[in-house]
Amino acid sequence: MPMIVDPAAPHVTPPDRVTSPDGWLAAIVDPVWAGVVLSVDYTAGTAPLADAADVMWVRIVRQDPGAAAPVGVRSADRAWAVEGVGTAYDGEAPLGVSVAYTATAIYADGSSGPTSSLAVTVPAPEPGDDLDLWIKSVDEPGLSVRAMLVEWSGATAAGRVDKTAVAGSPYNVLAYDEHGAEVQQIVIDVPPEQVDQVRRLLRSGVLLAQARSEYLFADAFHVPEDISGPTPTGKLGSSGGYRFGWTIEPIERPDPTDQPMRLPHWSWDALVDQFASWDAVGASYSSWASLSTNGVT
Repeated sequence: MPMIVDPAAPHVTPPDRVTSPDGWLAAIVDPVWAGVVLSVDYTAGTAPLADAADVMWVRIVRQDPGAAAPVGVRSADRAWAVEGVGTAYDGEAPLGVSVAYTATAIYADGSSGPTSSLAVTVPAPEPGDDLDLWIKSVDEPGLSVRAMLVEWSGATAAGRVDKTAVAGSPYNVLAYDEHGAEVQQIVIDVPPEQVDQVRRLLRSGVLLAQARSEYLFADAFHVPEDISGPTPTGKLGSSGGYRFGWTIEPIERPDPTDQPMRLPHWSWDALVDQFASWDAVGASYSSWASLSTNGVT
C-alpha cells in the first residue's frame, strides 16, 4: 500500500536531546551556531558503567556521509572525563546531513573501554533563505556569522606541472602532481551591527565556510586572503548592508588532537565575570556537564 504524504503538513520536530541506546552519550543540536553539544555520563544510562570512576578521558569521533573514515571531534580527541563525565562541542559537522558520533571511554593506563554511538543532523539554511553561508572561526566560535552570499566565483584549481623540453621531439616531458585545492572568491553582505564582528572574524585565524549541499560548495577550512570591505551597499551612512570579500584557498583541517573545548560565548573568563565565588557557581549548576556547557546539558 503506498504511503500518502501531504506536502503541506508540518515537518516532525526532531528531539531536542538525542541519546545513545546505552544512555551514556547524548547530543543536543545547537541551531543558533550550527553546532552540536556532546556529553558522556558513564554513571547514567540504562546500566551505569561499573568502573565509571576509573574513566579518565573520552574520545569522540564523527563519521560524515561518504567519508572513508571518522574524524576526531575537536575538543574531544581526547576530552577529560571528570568522575566518568565529559563534554565536547562540535562546530564542524557538515550541514543538512546525518552524521554519526561514537564515544570511547579511555582509562588512566591508556586502555579503551566501551563505545557508544548516535546520529544527528545539523540543519542547513533552507532554500530561499538569504542567510545561506556560515563562516565559522575554529578558535573563537563566538565570532562566527551566518551571512548572505552575494557573489561567488567559479572554482579554479592550479595544476602542478614541471615541463622539460626533449631534444628532437615536439613534446615536452612532464612531471606532475595532484592539482591544487579549488580556490574561490566570495562576497558576503552583513548588516551594520555585524561589521566589527566580521572584521575580527576575518582576522581570527583559520575559518570554516559551509553552505547547504545544493550549492555544491565543499566545506572549506581556510585563512582569508585578499580581504576587501566593509563596502556599503548604499550611500555611506545609510542603514543598508555592508559587503566583505576575500579569497578562499582551502587548507587541511587543523589537527583536533588535544584541543580545548570551545563553546560560543562561554569560557572560564565568562564564568569569572558572571559569578563572585565558587559557591555561587555551585548553586547555579547541578553538574560538571552543566557547568562546562553553560547549562545546555
